[in-house]
Amino acid sequence: MNILLVVPRLNIGGAETYVAITALSLHRLGYTVFVASGGGMLAGSLREQGIRHFYVPIRLSTALAARMLARIIRRNNIDIVHANSASAGYVAVQARQYVKVPVVYTAHGIFGHNTQEMTLDQCEKIICVSEYVRQYALEKGFTSQKLVTLYSGIDLTKFKAYPQKKELVRQMLGIPADAFTLAIVARIKNLRNKGHEDILQILKDFEDAHNWHLMVIGKGKGLWSLKYRVWRDKLSQRVHCLGHTIEVQEFLDGADAVVLPSKFETFGLVLAEAMAMGKPVVTYAVGGTPEVIAHGHTGFLVEKHNLDELHCRLRNLAEDSQLRLMMGDQGRGWVESNFDNNFSISKLTDIYQEVLGASR
Repeated sequence: MNILLVVPRLNIGGAETYVAITALSLHRLGYTVFVASGGGMLAGSLREQGIRHFYVPIRLSTALAARMLARIIRRNNIDIVHANSASAGYVAVQARQYVKVPVVYTAHGIFGHNTQEMTLDQCEKIICVSEYVRQYALEKGFTSQKLVTLYSGIDLTKFKAYPQKKELVRQMLGIPADAFTLAIVARIKNLRNKGHEDILQILKDFEDAHNWHLMVIGKGKGLWSLKYRVWRDKLSQRVHCLGHTIEVQEFLDGADAVVLPSKFETFGLVLAEAMAMGKPVVTYAVGGTPEVIAHGHTGFLVEKHNLDELHCRLRNLAEDSQLRLMMGDQGRGWVESNFDNNFSISKLTDIYQEVLGASR
């Protein structure tokens, strides 16, 4: 089976990480895998591991991208296209004007907001990363038989805790060994979407948080606004901006907990990754996050924008190292039972076979 994975970009993000993990997993199983995207750090990493990457400007021009995709499909005898994100899905559907190929679409976000996105119902199968996304798609009128919920899988060999690295990471960043340290991993489009603003507010306003540290992993258009806010609020000694990295796990070893107070998440891949590394997680109860976290068992779900409750839950973890360890252990077990990538890939290949069988 020749598989083409399509995604707009290959930098840090849920869809991008999913594509990279899926490509490598399928490659190891012996499938011939290609990836098409607008480029990014993960593209080079995939090439180094034997996966061919094609540059396709998916968000620059739909018409051009569809023609380029069709040519890639013909020249490489692609059996199935697996698109990720609405824009990639739309381009894949448009490419079928030029070449006949079945399309599977993974919805990493909610979709069906306009006429263009409704054309995604032409895909043979729509994989929803959470039940929340599937229910939303049903309400929008997508064909129920095409919709299937399949949680994103975590590479448990990559996301695995190495407690001995904690001291090394902290020494490198200048974080005291005994300081309660949080990590937030997200693209910084602005300070609101992923909750950077809320966690900075807690570090500034709550007295018992004045010794806490925060590792900010990720970059984006809002990075300079974040750095200005850190400078303005005199948080420079406690907020550590690490930028973009494809080796997130290397830094998470230095954290005591992971926080993601997003306005909205369809799944929250980083939450599952953090739990795989034995870290308790705290996030707002929005979208699909209640499906990822077992509240009070692997972390805490908090009412959106309730800073007092968010602070209270973080303080619970800051003051109780045994609670952190217990939730971390339970989180690892939860991910092993629910989000193991081996299971997800097995289900994904079953979907591919079903789609190919129906198209013959």
